[in-house]
Amino acid sequence: MWGAISTTYYEGGRTSLNGVPRDDRQSGSRIGLTFSLPLARQYAMKFYANTGLYARTGTDFDTLGVAWQYLWGAGL
Repeated sequence: MWGAISTTYYEGGRTSLNGVPRDDRQSGSRIGLTFSLPLARQYAMKFYANTGLYARTGTDFDTLGVAWQYLWGAGL
């Protein structure tokens, strides 16, 4: 089994309308957790979640999920 903590930061993406710059630069940061639990030689369940720490424009959202993983070639 394994677990991880991750972070990210992003910035950029300005627009203009008819040549006039707009104050809509995007930037933000996020933090997430992942945990993987092996079930058999070729199978694992992965649980993950992340959330926004800071968002300048409407990019603040939360994610929660479960994934079933199959490892090709592990049975050889």
